[in-house]
Amino acid sequence: MMFHSRKADAPTLSAGKPEADIAPRVPYTAPTSTFGLQEKAKAGHHSIVDEHLNMKGDLESDGDILVKGKVFGNIKCKLLIIDTDASVEGGVVAEEVIIRGTTKGTINANRVKLEKTANVDSEICHQTFAAEEGARITGALRFAEEPLEQDLARLNSHAA
Repeated sequence: MMFHSRKADAPTLSAGKPEADIAPRVPYTAPTSTFGLQEKAKAGHHSIVDEHLNMKGDLESDGDILVKGKVFGNIKCKLLIIDTDASVEGGVVAEEVIIRGTTKGTINANRVKLEKTANVDSEICHQTFAAEEGARITGALRFAEEPLEQDLARLNSHAA
């Protein structure tokens, strides 16, 4: 069977409907997120702490980190996602943090989002904050114009 683009004198199918034009398939592009870097994380551009891993020590990345296991230490990165059954115990410094699991420690981030499964026992210093219904928070929320700058100042004062 051959396919032709539809013309005024195009043949009709037996039901009396015109033969459909065959258009090339275009890959689906998801709409952009309203919360920042999330769409990049969905594309798979991140380092992963596997669900079978219990990590003791600090993590630092110029990119994104997805925690599916347990981290006992500080994390510094662009985007941090703490997955549903994951936990982080330590300080966090990131441009954006998405929490689905458990945290304990300080969080300094420009954007923080707690999803409904989040269980947070942290002091959160943020510029933008969002929480879904069902998220549990014990600790403090502190707005800051430049939360990452405050963290750098705090680190420098401890080093002196």
